[in-house]
Amino acid sequence: MRRRTPNGALIAAALGVVIYLVIFQPWRTVPERARSAAEGLAGSSVHVANGAPGLVDADRVRKVIGDRAIVVAVLDDAPLTEYGGESSPGLALCRDIAELVPTNLVIVFATEPGEDYDSAYCEGPDFPAPTLVEDSVDTFAISVLAAAESAWQYRTTGADLTPEVEEYVLAFDLEASEAYGEIPRRGPIDSVADASALVLAFLGVVSATIAVFLLLRQLGRLLTDSGLGRLSSPRRSGLNARLNRLADRIMDPACTPNAEAAREYALALADLGEAGGGKAALDKVEKRIKRIEELLL
Repeated sequence: MRRRTPNGALIAAALGVVIYLVIFQPWRTVPERARSAAEGLAGSSVHVANGAPGLVDADRVRKVIGDRAIVVAVLDDAPLTEYGGESSPGLALCRDIAELVPTNLVIVFATEPGEDYDSAYCEGPDFPAPTLVEDSVDTFAISVLAAAESAWQYRTTGADLTPEVEEYVLAFDLEASEAYGEIPRRGPIDSVADASALVLAFLGVVSATIAVFLLLRQLGRLLTDSGLGRLSSPRRSGLNARLNRLADRIMDPACTPNAEAAREYALALADLGEAGGGKAALDKVEKRIKRIEELLL
């Protein structure tokens, strides 16, 4: 007698992998400095990396920003070589951080390859949520930066970049009062998933899918072997036989795995187990069986 369970587990595992990829999209990775900065900003408006030069007064900046929807990442002065392929490495880093803190305007202090320690400004894709909703965020962010830059050029020095943030906050309040009538406030920032969390999620999703698949398979076998199977109608028995034949094809290791067919098989088996012999319930099962047959053509 052919053993079907291992092959069924492989099909279920393939389905679990598909579900995991759709939900978690693990290919969307960001460089370590962007991820670390976003993690630091989860509990404060300012993140200061180890080794950051003393050009920005973090305590002063936190006080000036308050609970406004502005966050600042003060990084070390090592060149952003991981963004060497970008026309503006500092802006590319800023945008990576903004994707992880999406409801804020973001300021980054870092060093581009071959350049001095400097700033970059960008906006999160969901700004000014969660406190406000506005479609013209691009215009707003540009207006704030233009107004701030025209003022801070008279105050900043090579040894003190803190006035940049001070002037940016003043411009932010002015532009926000005109654009929104109130000041956008900073909302909670979700924790950033690391590699270990993604691995655990992968194992959990795949294991759960295999367990559900095999459980439904076992329930189908119990139903077939029990007296209930002998008491079923000829149509029900016929549908069960068709499902058994399809199971052989789905689990055949010589065939290309078909996650959609495996999913439909599991649902059809569950529907058959729940069907009380009524025409509507059996019609539903037969519709799924026809769908599986089409997928396996």
